[in-house]
Amino acid sequence: MKRLLYLALLSLIMVGCRNGEERIFLTDWHFDYNDLQRYTATVPSFIHTDLMANGLIPDPYYGTNEDSTRWVEDKVWSYRYHINRNNLPKGDTLWLVFEGIAGRANVIFYGQRIKNMRGMLEKEYTTDNMFVQYIFPLPPNCEDIEVMFLPLNDSLAEQKYGIPLPDRRAFTRIAPYQQGWDWGPKLPTCGIWKPVYITNKPHIFRDSNTANNSRVPSITLLQKPDSIGQSFTFYQDGKPIFIKGANWIPAHSFPVMTPDLAARYRMLLCSAKEANFNMIRVWGGGIYEHDYFFDLCDSLGIMVWMDFNFSTMLYPNDNVTLTSIDNEARQNVARIAQHPCVVLWCGNNEVKNGWEDWGWQGVYNWTAKQRILLEKAIDTIFGYTNNTSNTSTTSILAKAVHDCDPLQRSYITTSPLYGWGHPECTTHGDSHYWGVWWGEEPFEKYKEKTGRFMSEYGFQSYPLISTIRRYCPSNQLSIDSPSMKNHQKHPRGLQIIDKAMRQYYGFDSKTLPLEDFVYVSQLLQAWGTGYGILCHIQNPRCDGTLYWQLNDCWPVASWSSIDYYGNWKALHYRVQKLYDNSVDITSWKKYYSVYPKDRKYDKAKYNITHSYNNGELTVTIKAESDLYDVFIDTNPHIDGHFSTNFFDIKAGESITTTLKPVDRIMDIGNIELSVKTLNDIYTRHTSIDHKTNF
Repeated sequence: MKRLLYLALLSLIMVGCRNGEERIFLTDWHFDYNDLQRYTATVPSFIHTDLMANGLIPDPYYGTNEDSTRWVEDKVWSYRYHINRNNLPKGDTLWLVFEGIAGRANVIFYGQRIKNMRGMLEKEYTTDNMFVQYIFPLPPNCEDIEVMFLPLNDSLAEQKYGIPLPDRRAFTRIAPYQQGWDWGPKLPTCGIWKPVYITNKPHIFRDSNTANNSRVPSITLLQKPDSIGQSFTFYQDGKPIFIKGANWIPAHSFPVMTPDLAARYRMLLCSAKEANFNMIRVWGGGIYEHDYFFDLCDSLGIMVWMDFNFSTMLYPNDNVTLTSIDNEARQNVARIAQHPCVVLWCGNNEVKNGWEDWGWQGVYNWTAKQRILLEKAIDTIFGYTNNTSNTSTTSILAKAVHDCDPLQRSYITTSPLYGWGHPECTTHGDSHYWGVWWGEEPFEKYKEKTGRFMSEYGFQSYPLISTIRRYCPSNQLSIDSPSMKNHQKHPRGLQIIDKAMRQYYGFDSKTLPLEDFVYVSQLLQAWGTGYGILCHIQNPRCDGTLYWQLNDCWPVASWSSIDYYGNWKALHYRVQKLYDNSVDITSWKKYYSVYPKDRKYDKAKYNITHSYNNGELTVTIKAESDLYDVFIDTNPHIDGHFSTNFFDIKAGESITTTLKPVDRIMDIGNIELSVKTLNDIYTRHTSIDHKTNF
């Protein structure tokens, strides 16, 4: 209903814009299915969302439906729109503006209809960059528009380029994460994913012409050689600030800016603020986020580290690609730079890291000449040097920042400066430390491997059992079922969790039933990532910590601290405490001095009461024995979080917590409560090496 209202508002009115510009939004399209059948399309959209809306494919998030919808990417999809020429803006010349077209497409204009049949072809254009605005002159006699999406043939593009690249996604400027990641589904898609309209005066985001603006940003990054290596410190009005936050991925696999996505943005960013964040890093494998995302960060006072949309792969440097990248960079810098929340531009995520450390040369056997060309491509697009400067003034992206950001914010070429296998990862610049997780090292390694600025690190957990039940059929609620495996995208994810859980808790997925296992997996994630944060905030040479990751794009086992439906995991509650300016370091060091499996656990005894007043649910629990990792949930489950949860409480003490639902208008008056504690786990199950104390 909210989406229909949103589209109706776009389609019913002619919108007056800046400098006399008028716009007619084109929302009521049709698309062809099976070559003959025609269905309605609610643009902006992706082909997957339109197919779902028409009941033509199942929800790809459910079960193993992701695999059964893979055929969508191999078809040609045609979207069509009929123009009512009596309802157009005034002006001698009109323009068709696409704010975003995802995929490779031909945009075709047809002339005046004859006997209700489509007219002659008037003009045809091609598009191949999801992240740019396209503006085409509208032919005077045009009555029909067709956008024909073609399957991505990246193997042909690779053959034409002549050098094999580690990832063929590099040949198409589309959202990399939609092609699959170790936390996301593989759902290659296409569509008119941003508004499209006819206007008399198009507004183009390009050079700001204010590069010599006398204003300077109040927050700056300083990278300075010192006795340790090279600093990575943010300053506000000349004073150093410690950065606390997380990495952001797209909030949906099909990120059309609808009221539902806007609500998801508000929930996630308000949760970040509530957990004492002061920065979000927008990771470079997703999208250049919608303006509403930056509006919220502006209003909440959350700084944004902004990656350009390049990640973990090498990119071609033919003239067509470089021209497209230059246009993409300039348009997005000019648009995003209007937001004061942005404090840093970063050229890419892990491109230098991959080039130097991931063994690509051994796999692809590049010749010396090819290596020179590939390194030149890195330097041309981002700026590349084998020393520690991590800056550029000559690359395409650096020039875009210089020309299009009036505040001349800092630009760095890549993140991290050194991969986690290099000793410099702890002494120079920002660090992605993945020895814990990928390297299967113990959490204690974080103390030794704290760098100057920790911009990625983390550990996986499974989402709440209530979330799992929404994507997993009831007959597949076991850890090794097809649906559960499909929602664990890391090839060794379960193995790594099991190994660490045995070490710190004495259990694993074989010794615990699913519901208890996912609960302990969240405790494990909070324990390990929380320990990393503790190491960072107490190390005087570290100036910031951004864990991986805040959110999910679909319901899945992942590194997130908030699951797809807005439920805080145990990690987010832990982060809220550790990011508090008044955090008691001494008490947390004592907490981490004993493994959970080595504590004494009494049988859980408590009294719990709740009240419902003025639409607010308040719960009070009074402990009669020492309780550990108390998790309170509602039955039936209500998405959201409590003001505190996953807490420890001493015998004789009470804690009161308040429910904060995602949906503020739902009736929460008639619910029951459930309580789970770590005491229960050790009472009901025999630990691998824990000595029971009952």
